[in-house]
Amino acid sequence: MTVDSNRVGADSAHTLSKLFTSLNQEDRHELAGLFALMHIRTVNGGDILFRPGVSCERFAVVIDGSIRVSLVHAGREKTLYRVEPGQLCVHTLTNLLNDRDYQAQATAEVDSQIGWMDAGAFRVAYSESNALQRLVVASLSERCFHFVRDIHDLCFRSVTSRLSEKLLEMAGHEGIVEASHADLAAAIGSSREVISRQLKAFANDGLLEMKRGAITLIDFESLLALSSAE
Repeated sequence: MTVDSNRVGADSAHTLSKLFTSLNQEDRHELAGLFALMHIRTVNGGDILFRPGVSCERFAVVIDGSIRVSLVHAGREKTLYRVEPGQLCVHTLTNLLNDRDYQAQATAEVDSQIGWMDAGAFRVAYSESNALQRLVVASLSERCFHFVRDIHDLCFRSVTSRLSEKLLEMAGHEGIVEASHADLAAAIGSSREVISRQLKAFANDGLLEMKRGAITLIDFESLLALSSAE
């Protein structure tokens, strides 16, 4: 990972502030001034930005790209959420506000640019900026609803239902899903072995075809029906 000596700059900060749609124009203008002073960090796809046990020392916003935040344990991974432009990492926020170490792992899914400031500067800005406070509250609230929905799915929906939904969600225009079994397992909170068995069952039923590195969906109606089942 490299840290650019440049700042985000006024133009990029103004564009970025518009992506935070929960805020009004006045708040966006105030945040643009804050974002413009942040440093730029460039990360490559696959880079790990933080991992469990590491102290949280920076506040960051994604300028371009996508960051996956996940729990990793005993060889299994569960994707908690993704952070894209116009979103904040709530795990980072809660750790900054409570002075705690990370409990999850963040990985750049693609080459990304991140604007950042150190923890001390963030705490000062947070204490003085009503706009930043509202942005943090809005981000935490949005993720809370996401987590409740995710917990509901894990508790009350079968792997078959969750996997069908994820396949339909990830399929491109030609019905092709370019994801590994491990990626699918992380996305729905299961194990690679369980996903492999379920995909094989789907293939045997004629719902899809599997090739190395890609899954081609065939029977969309059946998959949609399965995704709606509990």
